[in-house]
Amino acid sequence: MAEVSTVAECPADDGFLLALMTAMTAELVVAYDLPSDARPRPLDPASRYLLARDGERAIGCCAVEPVGPGVYELKRMFVAPDVRGTEVSNELVAESERVARSGGGVRLRLETGVRQPAAMRLYERAGYRRVPNFPPYEADPESVCYEKVLGQPERRE
Repeated sequence: MAEVSTVAECPADDGFLLALMTAMTAELVVAYDLPSDARPRPLDPASRYLLARDGERAIGCCAVEPVGPGVYELKRMFVAPDVRGTEVSNELVAESERVARSGGGVRLRLETGVRQPAAMRLYERAGYRRVPNFPPYEADPESVCYEKVLGQPERRE
């Protein structure tokens, strides 16, 4: 079982982050029968990226993208298959909430898919509630959207 030694912010071009996102995309291509050259859309330049490490090994990642006043979206959540079911996912979700609050966020939302029941269980256990699909997912029958009210944003001293 992996012990997460760190979950920390990293730059968007971090090689470990990019490798995990490539693995995430490859997994989604198979799960959803997407074209082999499918790529996720670019994120807002103000997005912040998190990388989970077990010692020197990168084992998970996600991004927190600002999408509106006080609203952030959790994106690119991925955990290496051999450490799923450990605390890595929970740590990434908790840190993404902290990052959103520190940026003035009061709500964090996300989209996952019907073919990812483990992800759905993770978010529900973390207190996310299912909401109607928001753009650009509103017409996608395989999308499932969630949201969590974070409360008051952290005060910047």
